[in-house]
Formats: sequence, C-alpha cells, structure tokens
Amino acid sequence: MSDYLAKYGAGDEQKERRTKRIVLGLLVAVVAGAILYSVLHTWSEKRAANRFLDSLRSHDYQSAYHMWGCTEQAPCRDYAMDRFLRDWGPQGTYADPSKLSYGDVDSCGSGVVFTLQYPGVEPAGLYVDKSTRVLSYAPWPRCPGRHWNLKAAWDNLFGKSEPPPPPAAAR
Repeated sequence: MSDYLAKYGAGDEQKERRTKRIVLGLLVAVVAGAILYSVLHTWSEKRAANRFLDSLRSHDYQSAYHMWGCTEQAPCRDYAMDRFLRDWGPQGTYADPSKLSYGDVDSCGSGVVFTLQYPGVEPAGLYVDKSTRVLSYAPWPRCPGRHWNLKAAWDNLFGKSEPPPPPAAAR
C-alpha cells in the first residue's frame, strides 16, 4: 500500500513547472516584441531624416532639397529653393545642423513626425512620409492626440526627475 501513495502529486509538479515556463516565455516574448516594435517601427523614416541632416552637415543643399520631393528642374510650388536655403542654408534658421536634435518621435497616419529642437528656436515638426520617405514640415511639433511617453514614465519611476521649484519666499 505504500507504493500506491509514493507518486502522488508528481504529475502536478511537472504541470506547474511547465505552466510557469510557458507564462515566463510568453512574458519575455511580449516584452521583446514591444522593444523591437518601439525601435523598428520608425527606423526607415529616422534613416531618411538622418540622411537629410547629413546632407545639411556636408552642405549638400541640392540633395537635401531633393529629399523634400523638390528639384531644381521641378521646384516645389510652395517651397522654392531660396526659401529652403533661408530655413536650412548657411545663414538660415537652422544654419548649424550639428545643434539640431530629435525630441519626440510620433508615428501618425501615413507618416512620422520628428520634433526638431534647435537652440533659440521653437521646436518644429519634421514630417517623413512612410511610403515615399519625402520630408516636409509638419503642421505641429507632435502628432495631435494622446501619446505614450514611456521614457518619462521610466524616469518618473526610477529617478531622474526634475527637482521641485524653490519656494516662493526663496526667489
């Protein structure tokens, strides 16, 4: 009769171990998928924006203008080359492209909006069309609507928060 109860519960332990492994595997797959999606879903558009900034850094304004879907032979109706140079050229608003940085990156509709930050200038939205990789100004620095801001949530949870403002009496 002692043999009868010797293996009692052995199958339950294996089933519990298998269930834990499946749940852990699914959790790892979901986290890895979320990370890959957040990195790769705007990857080609970011490459297009980086090629544009590289063209500006090397003072190849013709190539940069071409990335806006414009050429010397067929200039853009609303964005002529002289206007482009006033914005991006050597004496333009964004004359030193090494000072340009990306703020937020939002995927919205058929394109991606990169918030361009430049010292002394209001942030501007650079829009990259997903299908053609043609650049343009976005009408807003960020896509309208609510946004997931995982970096701010991470910083809020694990430090790197802004120090509180000084009391009114100390100012």
